[in-house]
Amino acid sequence: MNLKIGIFHPCFDMYGGAEFVAAVTANTLAQNGYEVELFVNKKIDQDKTEQFLGEKIASSVKIVLKPSLLAPRGMLDLYSRMFRSLAFKSKCNILLDTYSNGFFPWTDVCYFHFPYLNRYNYRPKFPYLKVARFRQVWNVPYVFFEKNFEKYDTKLLLANSHYTAKAIKEFIEIDVKVLYPPVPSTFFLRDSVTLDEKSRKNLVVTVSRLGRGKGVEAIPYIASLTDRNIHFVIIGLVHDRNVLESVRRTIKKLDLNDRVEVLTNVSRTDVKKILNDARIYLHTTVGEHFGISIVEGMAMGCLPIVHDSGGVKEYVPKNFRYENIPDAARKIEKLIHAWSSDKAKEMMTISETFSQENFSKEFKKIFTEYTEKRA
Repeated sequence: MNLKIGIFHPCFDMYGGAEFVAAVTANTLAQNGYEVELFVNKKIDQDKTEQFLGEKIASSVKIVLKPSLLAPRGMLDLYSRMFRSLAFKSKCNILLDTYSNGFFPWTDVCYFHFPYLNRYNYRPKFPYLKVARFRQVWNVPYVFFEKNFEKYDTKLLLANSHYTAKAIKEFIEIDVKVLYPPVPSTFFLRDSVTLDEKSRKNLVVTVSRLGRGKGVEAIPYIASLTDRNIHFVIIGLVHDRNVLESVRRTIKKLDLNDRVEVLTNVSRTDVKKILNDARIYLHTTVGEHFGISIVEGMAMGCLPIVHDSGGVKEYVPKNFRYENIPDAARKIEKLIHAWSSDKAKEMMTISETFSQENFSKEFKKIFTEYTEKRA
């Protein structure tokens, strides 16, 4: 029987790491003969998908368009997603959720970027509330169900890092497989990466969603503690205009207009060009679950400077991780002048572990084993 696989990823227009996972997963399944349907809220713009993700959705993938009036991740969105995914499941043999970060009874395969149930928002024991805010109280029925009535032994659960897998086990007490997310193939074309020291500028680049929780507000303060011949570029899609304006105000307040630049809506091609000029890739998220953009920077020969927390500790060496803003500035000043083609090649070698090809190969293997076990 030719299995029909449904991939549930309603907010596909956010163009981040989760969307790239969904795109590569859909294409991998389609290329291996499965009938694939992708559930989205908005019509997919293939040109934008290629521009920001570097990957179009295969023409054989059927797009199931179901608009929603609710704000993504809003208070009502959880229960709305439950009913929408249930309706979608009725049309599929296997339902794969790359978006929700939580598990519904009818979901067969779930890829966790970070669990919805986690120690930041909920306690592991009933009544589960860490803070009795209305939103947390509203979600208790779902929390209770997920922790007590799910049959996880019949499901395939995947996590994007061991850090995420540990967070899942803390609350649901189950083991999950770790499948690191993919990085676009175009970032691994070594011949296109310039490793000549003279061609690299004293440039620090950050590629991040401009939204809350990403820590980009710290970048002007880090820049203010570094030598004036070091320049910073922040690249990202605007998800919260308040964050963008906050960064711009701080740049102006610290008199850094000539050293810190913010670029929005930049294509993958232009991101690569900028990274090809840089020596340092700076990532400011604390507790990053994995960090695809970090690996992209490493693949382009940049030395990573990342916060010493989260999933990044699984692949970024200790001497490239910082504790606080002054420590980040010190490491940038030291490593930007210590950049060499040999150090760049070391980072490129680490990054190749997370290639799109490796992800597709491993996902195909895991998924095939799962479907055979089901049968």
